[in-house]
Amino acid sequence: MYDILVIGGGLSGGLPAAAYLQKAGLKVLLLEANSELGTFCCTHETWPQVLDSPHVGVSFAGNSPVIADLELEKYGFDFKVSPVILGTTYRDGTNALICQEPERTRENFAKHSERDGDRMFGIQTRIHETMVEYNSLSSFSPHPDPSKLDRIYELCAYAMGYSVDEMMNMTGPELCERTFETDACRQILMTPVAFWEHGAPFARGQGAFGVTFALYYTTGVAIGGNEAQVDALTACFLDYGGTIWTSCTVDEIFVENGRATGVRLSDRSIYPNLVIEASKGVISNAGVPETRRMVTPSVLEAADPMLASRMREWKMSLRGSHVTSWLLDRKLDWKSSDFDPLINDAILTYRAFDSWEGTKKYMVDMLGNDTRKASGHLLEFTYSAPVDRTAISPSGEVVLRAEECFPYPLHGLGGPEAWDGDIRHELLANRNKMMTQLVKDWDESVLDQYDWTPLDNWRLNRSAKFGQVVGGDFSEDQWIMGRMPYRMPIKGLYMSNGVWPVGLSWMAAGYNAAQVVAEDAGVRDQSWWTNKPYEWYAQNLDRLLTPLGVDSDVFAQEAL
Repeated sequence: MYDILVIGGGLSGGLPAAAYLQKAGLKVLLLEANSELGTFCCTHETWPQVLDSPHVGVSFAGNSPVIADLELEKYGFDFKVSPVILGTTYRDGTNALICQEPERTRENFAKHSERDGDRMFGIQTRIHETMVEYNSLSSFSPHPDPSKLDRIYELCAYAMGYSVDEMMNMTGPELCERTFETDACRQILMTPVAFWEHGAPFARGQGAFGVTFALYYTTGVAIGGNEAQVDALTACFLDYGGTIWTSCTVDEIFVENGRATGVRLSDRSIYPNLVIEASKGVISNAGVPETRRMVTPSVLEAADPMLASRMREWKMSLRGSHVTSWLLDRKLDWKSSDFDPLINDAILTYRAFDSWEGTKKYMVDMLGNDTRKASGHLLEFTYSAPVDRTAISPSGEVVLRAEECFPYPLHGLGGPEAWDGDIRHELLANRNKMMTQLVKDWDESVLDQYDWTPLDNWRLNRSAKFGQVVGGDFSEDQWIMGRMPYRMPIKGLYMSNGVWPVGLSWMAAGYNAAQVVAEDAGVRDQSWWTNKPYEWYAQNLDRLLTPLGVDSDVFAQEAL
């Protein structure tokens, strides 16, 4: 018998939870339906000798205490960052950059407006001042927890320079309009929010919070591809005696006398129909719809009718991910590098609209389920070459990855099955047309391309229903207090998917799930489990930064 069963070995929720609990002294079995862990954080050679991390193109692990707590560097995790945390590039040849150094951010913003540069310098300075406390309360705490909300709101208001009452009465766009006078500086703050990962942009309070939340991110990549983060967590888990079974799909979570006691594997597993017992609990990282299926709705309804109703109506179709990887024969050179050349060192960049009104219209079109109208306006680019020499072929070929988010149903275009038809090719052709306006010599540099539709993503990851890869829509009613609780109403049953905050690669969901399980099991008091969010990143930033001005030719020579 095991102490804890973890269903799903995902990077954000299942694997880190398992590693923490195993290191804390519990006996943990990790069950994964696919043939390997971290299915959605794969790194492979889509093209020979060039690394491609198509689904997790950038890592937010720098925010996390996990790197220090689990000593991931000892297990081979080599994390590097760019001088640019986040950039946006525009068709008018300009860009906006949020940099590691607030003074460098001010310099870029001041190219648009001296006033906006000064405003952003003040905001980013206050963000740095409150990074540890904010991340601890907002992201690395098990929610729903109303006791922490007041302080979270106070920190948001302080960072942005408003009162709490003002913040609670502003939408995301209103906050940007009141804070900055130029479109470019407004748009860079809206881009992560417009990806619907932090809340509803047009909801008062929630939208303003979402804008601020995105400013507390760090960005980087794992050397050798982001799957190296999965490998390091796996090595840690196994080093402390953990057990992994892959190709094991769970058909049922057993609940006896109001408590989760174990699981039964499906007849498609390598151990068909095997029953496995758990003395202390079961963690589901399989997502809301799959968890509801495994527990059975009637059991959930008996435990908590309101939560069962929310699970039944859980929304996941707003933002399916459509991902493209391009093979380029040279380093990326944005047209806006003539405006500020530092953008070529960015690993996370957005194509972010042509106007402020266009920004708001895009979000309305998303809410209206209009895929064609929503396409071509917001693309998230990840590009590891500036910091990871191993991602570049000996002849200097590199990969650029782009993600667009679309409503899954394709209303008026044939329904979801149309993703296997012409719509994917139409959207990809439009994307390439846009790229010619953003990148120098685009047509000459592209050697090949490959794309994953929302339907492809769902096929790859059973928890990503409708291609929704962040655990469910962050709509107004599925925000902090509307997400799944880490402790479910059934004793011994825990969630690490569909929770707050968004999953991503900072491993917050797994960290939080491990906290509540460890508390319930009486093993939370560990001398090593004491690190705070962001501190490791701040203490090591100098060695994590890659020198400026290193191009693909140098990378290629060093790789030989």
